[in-house]
Amino acid sequence: MTIAALELNDQSLLIQAEDGSLHAEPGFARLTPDGIETGEEARAVAWREPQHVYDQYWRQLNQTPLPIRHPHARHHADIAFAQLRKLWQNAGAPESLVILAPGSFAEAPLSLLLGMAAALPAQVHAVLDSALAACADAKRDTLYVDLQMHESVLTVCRSRGDSIAIEEQEVFPGLGMAQIQNALARHISDLIIASYRIDPLHSSETEQAIFDEIPHWLNRLRWEGDVPVKLRSEQGEQACILNREAIRALIGDRLASVRTFIDKWRDCERRLSHGSGLLTGLVSEFSEAEVIGQTVGTHYCLSRSEELAEPGGELHRLRELRRPEAIEVPAGNGERLATHLLCGDLALPLDRPVSIRVADEGARISSDWDEEAAITVVMRDRRLETLQGGGDAALPSDCLPGEAIRLGRHEFRLIRVGGE
Repeated sequence: MTIAALELNDQSLLIQAEDGSLHAEPGFARLTPDGIETGEEARAVAWREPQHVYDQYWRQLNQTPLPIRHPHARHHADIAFAQLRKLWQNAGAPESLVILAPGSFAEAPLSLLLGMAAALPAQVHAVLDSALAACADAKRDTLYVDLQMHESVLTVCRSRGDSIAIEEQEVFPGLGMAQIQNALARHISDLIIASYRIDPLHSSETEQAIFDEIPHWLNRLRWEGDVPVKLRSEQGEQACILNREAIRALIGDRLASVRTFIDKWRDCERRLSHGSGLLTGLVSEFSEAEVIGQTVGTHYCLSRSEELAEPGGELHRLRELRRPEAIEVPAGNGERLATHLLCGDLALPLDRPVSIRVADEGARISSDWDEEAAITVVMRDRRLETLQGGGDAALPSDCLPGEAIRLGRHEFRLIRVGGE
């Protein structure tokens, strides 16, 4: 029986097939006369056509009638099913699914989702909390932060001998990536108004352009003190500077509601979901947090799918797991990590973002933030974190000298510079 793992985070819904192939898309949907478009196609027009685009149907998965009549969508469940079916088909229409659901996903929408899966048709093999899968290898109590599109879920996973279980969990509605991006868009608008007496958010074209670029600007602000912004509109070109300290204050104000929870578990290790990685550079409480890879949860589910199956075939959201027999690397084993990425005769340090660009004339790397690069990476916690791009790249599991990033026919070697 073929199987795939589906992780529900509407920032980037992810399905991973048995062969390792990945398919991901944001939780946006556009209603058209011909049907329902989902993912990046819908997000790319969300601010130009707000009357046709939906982005809360996963957070509010229900069968409440939509305020408009549409031949292809009666309610949010119809829209979510269209996206679920697209992901499932892209993964090769697997016969079975393991579902990773965040703690914000209540029992009623989960029951509805199980019915949608049956209609694909696919058998749901197991359902587990996505935070538990992300922390399955944790050796200490761990606070896991999962930033969704419109809310955040903070989970404490506690070690219990040969198992790990969810100790406490809290959902923070209205504190998601959308709210952070909206705050940044308004901040940019205020800067432009102050300098040019023009509000860029009054034009749907400029508003769309701002939201298209915000993910790149936020990533750059993790590493750069000031990020220049240029906007083009019918009134010409407007420019402003995003200052990291100002954006830290902006985001920090919105995190006030979660600080009580964080302080309660201040002795825990901290992990961030892949989509929450921007918090490391912009929120002091997470400056040393580990950002997990995009497929940590789905890979865990696929590698241990037989163990996850419920006895008797009953489905319950798993909130406790036996520990995986992972190989632990001792902290003092003398291994020396790579420090630089090599391309030709140029080596660049990996403690800052490194961009790789590939063209007909060859490949090159740069320490500039190259938004046209095939991939931009940085080293964190012994691993390479992808900051942008990277769909066709193969990354090493550890940042050891001699390992390499492979991108098509090109290979970029990791080396150690300085020391023994």
